[in-house]
Amino acid sequence: MKNTFGYLRDTYQNGIVIAALIFLGVLLVRLWYVRKEITTRSLIWKAKVPALVWILKLIWLITMLLFLLNIPTWFLSVASFKPLVLPLLYNTFLIVLISIAVMEIILSFTVTKSLAEQFIKRMVFLLMAIFCLFSFGFAALIFKGTFDYPSVAECNIIEMPVKGKWLALHAGEKPWVNYHGNYPPQKFSVDMVKVDEKGNFFTEMGEKNADFLCFNDSVFSPVNGTVLKIVNTFPNQEIANGPDTFNTAGNYMTIQMTENKFLFLSHLSPDNIKVKEGDTISLGDHLASLGNSGNSTFPHLHIRIQNKPVYNDTTALGLPFRFNQINRNRFGFWSGKGTPYLNRNDIFYRENE
Repeated sequence: MKNTFGYLRDTYQNGIVIAALIFLGVLLVRLWYVRKEITTRSLIWKAKVPALVWILKLIWLITMLLFLLNIPTWFLSVASFKPLVLPLLYNTFLIVLISIAVMEIILSFTVTKSLAEQFIKRMVFLLMAIFCLFSFGFAALIFKGTFDYPSVAECNIIEMPVKGKWLALHAGEKPWVNYHGNYPPQKFSVDMVKVDEKGNFFTEMGEKNADFLCFNDSVFSPVNGTVLKIVNTFPNQEIANGPDTFNTAGNYMTIQMTENKFLFLSHLSPDNIKVKEGDTISLGDHLASLGNSGNSTFPHLHIRIQNKPVYNDTTALGLPFRFNQINRNRFGFWSGKGTPYLNRNDIFYRENE
C-alpha cells in the first residue's frame, strides 16, 4: 500500500496517543506514590538531611527546568511531524509532559524520610538525576539557536507571494528547524504550504496532488524586479513517489531584485507561468501556479534569496528575508505582527486575505 500522507498522519497520531498514555501512566503512578508518602514528606530546609540530598534535589530541580525549556524547541519547533498530528492530541501530550515537569519541580523542594535515610535510594536517585541532567542539558543547548535570526535591519523585506493562511514547514536560521541551513546557497529558504482553519494542509489521505490545499494556488510577485530565468518543462511529481533529485527546483523562476540579490520561486506547475524572461514585474503581479515539480514529495512553495543568479551555484550565499505586514502564530498562542521572522511550524497570513 502506498505510504501517503494520510497513513503518515495516522501513524504519528497513534504514536502520540501511545506516548501520551505512557507518560500519563507515569504521572498517575507518581501521584499515587506522592499521596502514599505525603505524611513522611517535608520541606527540605526543615528536614535534617545530608548535603548529598541537597545536591540531589538541586540537580533534579535544574533537570526539570531544562526539560520545560526543551518543550518549545523540540516539541513545538524542531518536530517536523507536528503538522500531521491533530492539535488536540498534540496539546494533550504536551500538557501531560508539562504536568510531570511542574510536579517534579514542586517536589524538588521536599524530601521523604526514606530518601533522607536510605543510602541505596539516594544512589538510585543520583544515577537517574545525572542521566536526565545530561540528556536534557544537551537537548537544551539548541534553545537559543532555535530562535536566532538576523534583525529586521539585516533582512530583505518582501511581500508574501501567496494569499491565505500558510504554514512554514522548514524555516529559520539553524539546520534543526530548517534543513536548508546545511547548504549555504539555500540558507534562510522557506518551504511553505497552505492550511485551513484547523491547520490541515491536505484533505482525504493526501494521495493526490489535488488533495493539497496549495496545489495550483496562485503565486504573485513578492518584489519589484526583472524575470531573469524561467524553467517550465518538468511534470508534477506523484505524491511521495520518486521526487526528481537531479532537477531539484523543478519548474522555477528567478527574479533579479538588485545587482546582487536574486529571488527564486520553485516547484511550480508546468506550462502555467504567466510571464517570460526579460519581463519587468511589479509587486502583486500574477506569476504562476504552485505545483509539485522537482525534488518535492508533495506540493509546496520553496522561496529563497541568494547573492548569485544561478540556482545550483555552490558558491552562492542565501540571504535572510522576512515577509512584510503579516500575522505570525507560533506555538498556537504566541502571535507576532509586522515583519516577524519565521521558524518551522509557524502559521502566517496577511489580514483580509
